Amino acid sequence: MQSLLHRFDTIATDIVLSLPMSLQPAFLFITNLGHPAVTMAIGAGIASIGLIQSNVRLFMSGSMVWIALGVGSLLKLIFGRARPVTDYAASIRLDTLSFPSGHTTGSTIAYGLLAYLAWHLLPQPWNFVAFGGLIALIILIGISRVYLGAHFPTDVIAGWILGGAALLVVIFFIHPLVGK
Repeated sequence: MQSLLHRFDTIATDIVLSLPMSLQPAFLFITNLGHPAVTMAIGAGIASIGLIQSNVRLFMSGSMVWIALGVGSLLKLIFGRARPVTDYAASIRLDTLSFPSGHTTGSTIAYGLLAYLAWHLLPQPWNFVAFGGLIALIILIGISRVYLGAHFPTDVIAGWILGGAALLVVIFFIHPLVGK
């Protein structure tokens, strides 16, 4: 199984790295939008709005960003997977492990929650525009992590799964737009 995952990581990385080097500045910008400090701020902002509006469900929804990132950090310790050996990974100031990608986990739940709220709260066609843009951002943040050399593709996929699972909990169990 490990051999199959390694093969997948190699093939998927080669595909992502076939993108032009001229995209590096854009991917550096995009990856910063997925930084845990940014996604935690989004979660805190949503939770704060929930507090101000006395909406416990919205508060809990924003808090799920922090919870998902915490679970991701625990999984990093459990799996102990080292990052790829790249100049970018070596330059990361806070030396953390690789699996799952924190940028991808955080962006999936934070921007996914914003997409959900935009879909329901913005008028048409702006809800479609915001929803599509935020989903594209989630995908691009994940790709940026592989392109820059911070993660293996399976780290990113795990981040999408973890962030997506947290988002599903928010949508189907917490129901941030139902009452208070």
